[in-house]
Amino acid sequence: MRRREPILIYMELLATLHEGERGPTRLAQACNLNYGRLATFTKPLLERGLIRSRLVEGQEVLSITEEGYKVYGAWLEVWRRLPL
Repeated sequence: MRRREPILIYMELLATLHEGERGPTRLAQACNLNYGRLATFTKPLLERGLIRSRLVEGQEVLSITEEGYKVYGAWLEVWRRLPL
């Protein structure tokens, strides 16, 4: 079975967080990633300010940032224009 392209995983993470904030475990489950693989994809998104991490009642919660919304919106626009 072929792995998904990284760009598709990044966009799926942003799309999932666009629906609402989630803890890392729920985000990994929603995107069909194991926890370790999730960390390799969330780290660059955090470093670039596309998502943020915060503690809520002692639990990590991830959410999309304004910049993340912009990138996700641009991706959707490109995706809609492709003849798929």
